[in-house]
Amino acid sequence: MNDEKSSAAVALVAVQPLSFESFPAWAEQFITVLDLQLIEREQGADYQQWLLGFEGSRVLLCFEHYGNCAWLQPFSAADQEVAAWLTEQWNGPSVAVG
Repeated sequence: MNDEKSSAAVALVAVQPLSFESFPAWAEQFITVLDLQLIEREQGADYQQWLLGFEGSRVLLCFEHYGNCAWLQPFSAADQEVAAWLTEQWNGPSVAVG
């Protein structure tokens, strides 16, 4: 069964503007604060993508150079709620998720 849900990505808040060079240090802080597990890192010419684990769920922490922004992408449809919850925990409840 393929359970696909449409979802809008919500940018993660960063105190300082993110850049390709500053993203890894910011991502390490993100992982520590939310008690996530780093599973794998991938980097391309204009993106960085880290696979993270949280209580049995997996999410991708994505950074795109041209947009200078980061967001969480659920690894599967089953991880959508976890990605939304983690985004809300980081950004605060005033940011709409979903």
